[in-house]
Amino acid sequence: MRDVAKEARVSVSAVSLALRNSPKISEKRKMQITQIAERLGYVKDGRISELMEHLRTNRTSRKFSKLAVLILEITKAEVKSNPVISKLINGIEFQAHESGYGLDVFYLKELKASPKRLREILISRGIQGVIVMTWVSGVGVLDLDVDSFSISTTGYSIIDPMVNRACPNFLQMMDELLEQACRLGYKRIGFSMTYPRGGIGHKLFASSFLYYSSLIDESERIPILPKSEINQKNLEHWMDQYEPDVVIGDGSVYQLLLQLGYSIPEDLGFATLDTAKGPDDASGVDHRHEVVGREAFKLVLSDLNLNSKGVPELPKVVLVDSHYQTGSTLLKIGRPIDVRLRKGIRHLLDDGNTQLQ
Repeated sequence: MRDVAKEARVSVSAVSLALRNSPKISEKRKMQITQIAERLGYVKDGRISELMEHLRTNRTSRKFSKLAVLILEITKAEVKSNPVISKLINGIEFQAHESGYGLDVFYLKELKASPKRLREILISRGIQGVIVMTWVSGVGVLDLDVDSFSISTTGYSIIDPMVNRACPNFLQMMDELLEQACRLGYKRIGFSMTYPRGGIGHKLFASSFLYYSSLIDESERIPILPKSEINQKNLEHWMDQYEPDVVIGDGSVYQLLLQLGYSIPEDLGFATLDTAKGPDDASGVDHRHEVVGREAFKLVLSDLNLNSKGVPELPKVVLVDSHYQTGSTLLKIGRPIDVRLRKGIRHLLDDGNTQLQ
């Protein structure tokens, strides 16, 4: 590094800043220093770089650094009644505390600032890292110039710009639900899709269910009831026509089934797509939203440490494994069917049970 500094006629610290892409060095000077470093064959020592970054980010002043959390569609009061957003924020707050950072939470529905004004506010507060909450209503676009920020999002709903994201593992969730229902003896599995059409969650849930359907006898297949058709009348018709012995849905579907007179789990099994959305004590999958929030924070922290800003050339997706939660809405009703959704060949086990591999 000293040789680079000598030839560039700058200090060693200036070389260090330039090679870390620091905004304190002009673009012209950075390019000059980088070209000299390449010509002289300078190569970073990764271990020393890691140590120096650790020392820099653990200085006393670091605890005053803040990241921004952008909540797009709902107010601060509405967050209290949204368990998913609440859990995501809890996870982000936990990781921020562990990492020595503060948080500024912006409720854009209340702030009513233009994208330009929002960017100015973030910069004026010295914020360099931004975590964007998932859209509540489905998929959407973030109208914000993010070139000055290290940025990540929770979930798949932000489709533009394509930034780093932490997400629940939707495919694994549906695989787990289907396997568990089959182990308990359920044969006619109905799926009421409560996710908006076009989102990644919708596609991954549907992919797993349709793959499972391709493995079973045609007479046992039940078409997905789409979100746009979920109401009491359509649900009643779907139930009468296909006679599922278990339904996968969320708390809203559970309430409709109760209104139709079903006793759960005595008349009908039920599994929830997200235990955060209820009903209480339901069998289903825990998306581990708190962990998703923590991982979204870590993605921003990593980019801050690397001084990586703006839309990444190769966006990263961190998948958080779900947990199946045993509850009171599923019972063992018959002979288990062992489902191996990753293979898909049916044969009889030695004990007479049916297996899908």
